[in-house]
Amino acid sequence: MAAARVVARQGSDFRQDRPPYRRRAFAALLLAAATAATAGCGFGGGFGAVAYGDPEGRPDSRTPIPVGLLLASSGPNGPAGSDVRDGFGLYVAQHGGRLGGRPARVTVSDEGPDPETTATAMSSMLSHGAQAIVGPIDYAGYEGVAPLADAAHVPLIGVVPQPDVTDISYIWNVAFLSTEPGTAIAPFINAHVKTPVFAIGGNYPGEWEQVRGFTDAFTAIGGRLANPQGQATFTPASGTTDFTPYLAAIKESGAKAVYCAFTGAEAVRFVQQYARSAVKDVPLFAVGLVTDGPLLKQEGPAATNITSVLNYSPDVDTAANRTFVSAWAAGHDGQEPSVYALTGYDAAALLDEAVATAGPNAGAAAINAAIGSLGRIDSPRGAWQLASTTHAPIQKWYLRRVQVDGTSLANVEIEELATLPD
Repeated sequence: MAAARVVARQGSDFRQDRPPYRRRAFAALLLAAATAATAGCGFGGGFGAVAYGDPEGRPDSRTPIPVGLLLASSGPNGPAGSDVRDGFGLYVAQHGGRLGGRPARVTVSDEGPDPETTATAMSSMLSHGAQAIVGPIDYAGYEGVAPLADAAHVPLIGVVPQPDVTDISYIWNVAFLSTEPGTAIAPFINAHVKTPVFAIGGNYPGEWEQVRGFTDAFTAIGGRLANPQGQATFTPASGTTDFTPYLAAIKESGAKAVYCAFTGAEAVRFVQQYARSAVKDVPLFAVGLVTDGPLLKQEGPAATNITSVLNYSPDVDTAANRTFVSAWAAGHDGQEPSVYALTGYDAAALLDEAVATAGPNAGAAAINAAIGSLGRIDSPRGAWQLASTTHAPIQKWYLRRVQVDGTSLANVEIEELATLPD
């Protein structure tokens, strides 16, 4: 797996994605599994504390495993937090309310609006006995709580693109390294588009690294950037409402294609303004988060033909993914799962295997060691495993294109890209 990283400079937002629903073959699965959730929890407080037990209400004498979900409940990151929570809960419900055969006690706490609040919430979970913590969503918050996990010897499972972390002894990630999407798509763009390519993104750590992953890989294989001085362009961190000057710069540069990384409202504005600009016929490539879920719905036809890269596509044609998509849709008004729902689901799968490996009474340190010993994880995204050097997944990458699928626009899988080396 590519290990290139940069030090994060500012906070970042991650938004949820929920593509329109297209599969219905297994829609009844969640209706039965969801009955596993029951009220109450033995530690921590939060915005969604729950316990999972046997769906038949049978007693279980095995030692419960307390897990904390440290997630955003509102604001720009709220939808992503909700999807991670629901994805995690779906997996636990499908497995009889257990992780590794032990009753799962899950507390969901709000990570809050800033790194200080996130650290306070994390400390509270640790003091109340959490043996593993999943989250948070915010980039800066993640950097802030990582040292707390190492100090407490409690595994922290990241579910969003991973920033640079110095000590990863107790740090794991089921999403990806921030530089990897650009690294994965660079050879495809180089092979299918004549250079130069214009690279642009928001001036936040996540987007900065996502653009850097592309520019480093693209120029290393002979690609040339159309940007002035051959340096990627970043819009102000305060948020850009008018992209006209940047679109004019793209036109003037003579770019044959554009690669972008934006999130939230900025992604919607960029896509919509791009489609109305003088460069609308220049192929647009993107990190998959640009066109996912509600963003795609807001972007509408303006997003048509945008080609993106991500580690998950809801139309991956495997039995595991069909089951996952259908179960999710049954509990979410027919919508498809986002990549955040997928990472929540896979965080639970990772803990399920690790807790089973560690043993019936194992604590946090033993569970952490078990995570490091795991091999392949079977997932709706396809099989993946954690890299020993980064503690992030070695996984498939998917090239997607926004097209009409049935009656709705969707990110349709075009092909699999090369798996990045460890």
